[in-house]
Amino acid sequence: MIIIKLIFEDFKLYKTIFTPFSIISITYLSLILLNNYVAVHLGFFKVEVKSIAYILYFLVLIYLISRGFYYWFKDKNYIFETNNNNYEQNVVIRHQKLIVSIFIVGLVAKYVSLVQVLSIYGLGNIKGKAFGLFAHLGDLGLILTPYLMILYLHYKKPRYLILILLMYVNLFVFGGKYGIIIAILHLIILYAMITDFEIKRTLKIGLFLMLFGIITFVIIYAILPSIINNKFNILYLINRFMLSIKHFFYYLISPVIATNYYFENVGLGSIEVLFTVPINIVKAIFQTGNYINPVNSFFIPIHTSYRTNVGGLFAETVYNSNFLIASIYVAIFFICVYYIFNISRYKGKMISLSAMLLAIIAMMFFCNFITVSGIIIPLIFLFIIEFIMMKE
Repeated sequence: MIIIKLIFEDFKLYKTIFTPFSIISITYLSLILLNNYVAVHLGFFKVEVKSIAYILYFLVLIYLISRGFYYWFKDKNYIFETNNNNYEQNVVIRHQKLIVSIFIVGLVAKYVSLVQVLSIYGLGNIKGKAFGLFAHLGDLGLILTPYLMILYLHYKKPRYLILILLMYVNLFVFGGKYGIIIAILHLIILYAMITDFEIKRTLKIGLFLMLFGIITFVIIYAILPSIINNKFNILYLINRFMLSIKHFFYYLISPVIATNYYFENVGLGSIEVLFTVPINIVKAIFQTGNYINPVNSFFIPIHTSYRTNVGGLFAETVYNSNFLIASIYVAIFFICVYYIFNISRYKGKMISLSAMLLAIIAMMFFCNFITVSGIIIPLIFLFIIEFIMMKE
């Protein structure tokens, strides 16, 4: 009830649900309710009251940052509708050649990286194995994909759609569910921000994506095994269907359940993990090796049959430091996010970067993506590209 009230208050301030606070709050609220009232009947453990209280604490902290930035920007006479509507013409259309050129470089690099990885690991073991210069250059194409979609919708040229499809084929072959989800959300949120989506339309898209995810899991875990094993009896299909539903819940809610463990074991991790990206960049520059691995090596029971090694931004940060450091860490991150969000909304700058940050925040229930170079480096690339285009 507290979170619903705060989401409503946040909406009254910004007149949109596409805010950092609303997105992360709606995500946690939905997943906790889904787990504690539905998934528990499938054998999943409950998210404890203490964990909910800690999550609520961090969400209130973010809400206070949200209000602070609103009052900072509200008297500056910015007209966000005009700025955002002009973004398509003044940034995307105006820099069409530059965007397409960089995208093609990134797309080619993506496929060169794919060939490299396939030659080493084979098709069945390439998830998360991208490495080296071409992998990072490939990120240039991925972060510009939403721009290609805008160009396609503006010009209706099939070649733009073909380029987009080639990028997503590569992305799906490499695998990595949450990387794919962030890329798709980035595209949707950017389009929503520059076209001023209505709430009803946004909810329809959200419902469609949820149904699409459920159907995908049912096909993968129920229908395909039935076809492959030539088993079409009702009992087998029901068993496979229940398995697919459990897998869907597992991928969706396991990090939220794992907060029970992380919040109970404050400081047992390593504070270096919180700064994995800058530390590893320095290590790479000086070739010292011994890189920090932010991935937890142990798995926490979240079901009678399932375990996970992720717990979301709040819980993982507390586990790797303490509540004071975690509060400062989360606050600094969301101060940066809200600065970008507000200049995108009120000054029409860095809108794509803001959309990508919102996409990442929507997935912060899963893990602390601030420690993942595959997320932070593309953000840096996008910041540089948007900065150059806004300056010209």
